[in-house]
Amino acid sequence: MPEKRLVSVASLGLCEHCGVLLTLEGMPADSIDAEWRCPNPKCNGVLTHKTFGYDKGTEGAKKVSWVGPGGIWIPEKPAQDFDLGSFSVRVEPMRYPLY
Repeated sequence: MPEKRLVSVASLGLCEHCGVLLTLEGMPADSIDAEWRCPNPKCNGVLTHKTFGYDKGTEGAKKVSWVGPGGIWIPEKPAQDFDLGSFSVRVEPMRYPLY
């Protein structure tokens, strides 16, 4: 069985066009202002703040939806870690050691 990729729940999203599960983790930081597209070749839709559960208000973006254990949008941050597809999802921020 392949090992699951460890990701933060805050990084998960669902393509607003086709619903494919995505993560912000691993996307190059220098591409933040770039136009991101869905990795699903049948979709290739442009990803926006909605893809990652953010609402753009007058005071900036606010996380309003979370991808839950069932792979659907939920209105509150999940309370426990869970597995979803090829991801092992962590609810608390992940800390990486500095070398």
